[in-house]
Amino acid sequence: MIRRVVHNADVVVIGGGVVGLATAYNLAKRGVKVALVDKGIIGGGSSTRNASRFRVQFGNVENTKYAIEAVKELKRIKGELNWNPMIRRGGYLWLFRSDEAMRSFEEINNSIWRPLGVSVRLMDGGELANKYPYLNHKLYVGAAFGPQDGELHHDYLMYGYLSRLREMGALIIDETPINKISVVNGEVKGVEGVGAVINAKTVIVTAGAWSSEILKTAGVELPINAVRKEIGITVPVRFFIEPSLVIDTHTNAYFGQTLRGEVIGSIEVNEEPGLKPFNNTLRWLRAWAKAMVEAMPVSRRIPVMRIWSGYYEVTPDNSHIMGRLDSWPRGLYVAAGFSGHGLMFGPLTGRLMAEYVLDGKLSPLMEPFLPDRLSKGKLIKEHLVIG
Repeated sequence: MIRRVVHNADVVVIGGGVVGLATAYNLAKRGVKVALVDKGIIGGGSSTRNASRFRVQFGNVENTKYAIEAVKELKRIKGELNWNPMIRRGGYLWLFRSDEAMRSFEEINNSIWRPLGVSVRLMDGGELANKYPYLNHKLYVGAAFGPQDGELHHDYLMYGYLSRLREMGALIIDETPINKISVVNGEVKGVEGVGAVINAKTVIVTAGAWSSEILKTAGVELPINAVRKEIGITVPVRFFIEPSLVIDTHTNAYFGQTLRGEVIGSIEVNEEPGLKPFNNTLRWLRAWAKAMVEAMPVSRRIPVMRIWSGYYEVTPDNSHIMGRLDSWPRGLYVAAGFSGHGLMFGPLTGRLMAEYVLDGKLSPLMEPFLPDRLSKGKLIKEHLVIG
């Protein structure tokens, strides 16, 4: 029989990715006794299995407003953490193979981004060829450049949160899968895990692709599905890709360079949803290699060093879910379903969730993402999902 250690806390945060770390940090800053628990190593899930980029251009007003403030929070939080996430705004370059695709982007630019102060700069095929000669300019009629977008080092961001939590005396419990959220008479009483029981009146689920399974143990159903995504990286080469990320809007393939010079990227393939092993497939590698060589012929000579996989936690509208419903057990909250945007949205989400849980303060930025939108049919349909 496995002996289970009993702990006591004010709040349990389930999930040690960037959203959970940021939420726990903002609670601990307010003097709350926080327990952060994860089924694996803190920061070892999808928060470290991504391309480490951020952007402000999204397909609707709600996500764009959220992204603008999320980038501000990214810049602000680095002053509080012991680790510098090395933020660089190299911009995103969106490539178009048809006039129709370019017009669609221009319409979003004029109706959403320009009024919010984050417009992109459109360029024709000739300007694209002159500015980015390493791209296959014969394929593209034009492009859009978003200078506000960029990259960061995800591990430094997460370890910054973790080191500050340790300094503040937060309870960090890793490699402890949670089997059950304990509920008695409609109130949360804590969580039960492998080797640990944590008593608390408040539980916040930030477990990414596993959030739906954990919520079910408290009788809550949320449509958050895991979709495995693969990503690749080449050997280091001379730095030549100026934008932080280049996206071919026809194939939805993307690529950029790391600080060390590796070319990193991915492509969307039709992957069936489900919690699958973090395996890799030759099908994906062929698709990504083909798309990258098409877009950037020089990449034909760059050897791929390794590939890995992680999860997108996908909702019906590709937008995240924050908060709670009155029908849920008292003391139960969620912040999950980021559909590939968790790293960039994590720091802001952590701050807003702490304010919501402790003060009952519902930020106008957060309000559209409450879970009741799913039952009320107020979906925030996000079409600009990369990869």
